[in-house]
Amino acid sequence: MRKSVLILTSALLSALLLMSQIPFIVQAESAPETYPTRLAGSNRYLTALQISQAGWTEADNVILARGDNFPDALAGAVLAQQMQAPLLLTEPGSLLPEVQAEIQRLGATRVYLLGAQAALSTAIESKLAALKISFQRLQGADRYGTAASIARLTGAPETEAFLVSGYKFADALSISSYAAAHNIPILMTDVNSLPGETAKILAELKIKKITIVGGTGVVGVAVENALQAQGYETGRLEGADRYQTNLKVIQSLDHERTGIFIATGENYPDALAGAVLAARQNQPIFLIQDETIPEQTAAYLDTLRPQIKHITVFGGYALIPYGTESIIRTGSLTPRISLHYWQAYNHAAYQSQLSLLPEKAANCIDFISPNWYQLNNIPDSQTAADGSFSGVKDMSSSDYGLLVKAAQARGLKVLPMIASGWSAENKAALDSLLASKAARGKLISGLVQMLRETGSDGIVIDFESLSDDSGPYLTQFIKELSPQLKAQNKILAMAVMPRTSAVDWYQEFDYPRLAQNVDYLNIMTYDYSTSTPGPIAPLDWVKKVLNYTKSQGVAMNKVLLGIPYYGRDWTATDDGYLKTSINLSTALKTTATYNATLQRSTTSADSVGIPYYTYTDIAMAEHTVYYDDLLSWDSKLSLLDQYGLAGIGSWSLMWLDNETTDQLCPLLQNHLR
Repeated sequence: MRKSVLILTSALLSALLLMSQIPFIVQAESAPETYPTRLAGSNRYLTALQISQAGWTEADNVILARGDNFPDALAGAVLAQQMQAPLLLTEPGSLLPEVQAEIQRLGATRVYLLGAQAALSTAIESKLAALKISFQRLQGADRYGTAASIARLTGAPETEAFLVSGYKFADALSISSYAAAHNIPILMTDVNSLPGETAKILAELKIKKITIVGGTGVVGVAVENALQAQGYETGRLEGADRYQTNLKVIQSLDHERTGIFIATGENYPDALAGAVLAARQNQPIFLIQDETIPEQTAAYLDTLRPQIKHITVFGGYALIPYGTESIIRTGSLTPRISLHYWQAYNHAAYQSQLSLLPEKAANCIDFISPNWYQLNNIPDSQTAADGSFSGVKDMSSSDYGLLVKAAQARGLKVLPMIASGWSAENKAALDSLLASKAARGKLISGLVQMLRETGSDGIVIDFESLSDDSGPYLTQFIKELSPQLKAQNKILAMAVMPRTSAVDWYQEFDYPRLAQNVDYLNIMTYDYSTSTPGPIAPLDWVKKVLNYTKSQGVAMNKVLLGIPYYGRDWTATDDGYLKTSINLSTALKTTATYNATLQRSTTSADSVGIPYYTYTDIAMAEHTVYYDDLLSWDSKLSLLDQYGLAGIGSWSLMWLDNETTDQLCPLLQNHLR
């Protein structure tokens, strides 16, 4: 690599470091203290249960609707709020065991069944009767009649009603929490004509004002004209699409905006149950596209963000990805993910590293990945690994959960790392494990159980040393693991070795196929120089890795850029070099101790370069030190925008101290947020 050398005195370098920090501190904006709560089960039924458990410790009443078709449940939020009851979902033909358990947990004595027997069968009635729980069925000949039946029970004390499409459901979801909070019935219509059941209940309840929700494509002008001809006062809340209609509803009506709820506008069951929870505080539900927040919605959220005290997301990461959640929280339309490896070997050391982070840790860090778990080697007297793994020996089983809770209390998500070692025994164990479908299955089951027991948010797979022939098996393992984690709404990240061409080392890491099945692919773009003195992660080489990754068709918005927080001190010996890893503070202190001359290794494409220096210790041994500082970190972080990356994966918190953390977090916040 062609180098030019920039020589700096200690005083000049200190001045440059200080100047480099100022813009970052000025530009970085404080993110809100609010970190979203996510209510998500592995399916719509279990998500509704999580919503119920989040909002009710007990309830005399429960509203029950079918979960595979939505019309009967759309008007149910008003009834649920009036009865102070959660809305649960079940299959048409049976009361799911989990739903039964939730009804019993709540101590409910009455269940309201929404819809006819085709929606909720008589088998459900029989089950409730056997449990000595009374029930009442609210039904009509069709969806219009069921909505009318619900309105007949709840009444209309304000002589007002909302009218929505009976077939396009998003607009009903937009109005549901407000309607429930204010006890205003939700009724349904066809596009071009008002159903008889709806007309009948409007007259019966002596409705005076009708607000149509949705554009003329879902509730036509003919319906509005007919209502006006009958003497009703009408109004309309509409936008160009479901998202703009949703925003119009939220902006036009008197919601309490210190808390907001988020649901996908593409798939409705999560918002059905969630509307009842939102109604308890008269707070709005924002509908978003799965990975995109509509521009006008994003702009409005910007105006609300200073007053928002809590955010609740309905549904798992497959519906609303973490990146979308980050946009909602921070306001940045190009959110970057910050994954920091949490490297220690006992409970106290993990706690010490966590204490370094600022109170609002999620301003600059999203995920932390503790090095808790290691694959077990091949058992004695056996020829293949069995898929088992072990935790840190110096920690008890309860320590893991305590550390997870401590990190989550700072707004962080915890993704434990499962790793394999570099010894011949470790490599043989990993090769044999990956080649065995049974062993892979056992490992996957163990990982899912571990996540459940620790309360962690996901996992990082870090399998670094394996044979080339094991590459396809590694890809297959990730393909098998991914759906199991998605079913639990867990995040899957994978650390992979750096590649610069199709024929270099580490051909076992098939970037494009691995990326298809993970949420984040963390490419470890460091350890460039390992046997002789040199930069840990020179910028030119990092770009080569990223260029190769892009050339393989990898979705770059899944890629995390490896950032090293360590440097190396090489000691010259008769046989070559001995190397010791050091942190930034140690590197700077050593220059002062030995009055070393600081230099920067630069290239034509990297004018900032990597800092290094040489010194002779008191034993007359010659040393060469390379490390990264705020200037070189800043150069690497600029690649996030250049390549459209998802963010960074940093190794590791172990190399930070109070001083460097205070300097680093504003820099990260500037680039990530």
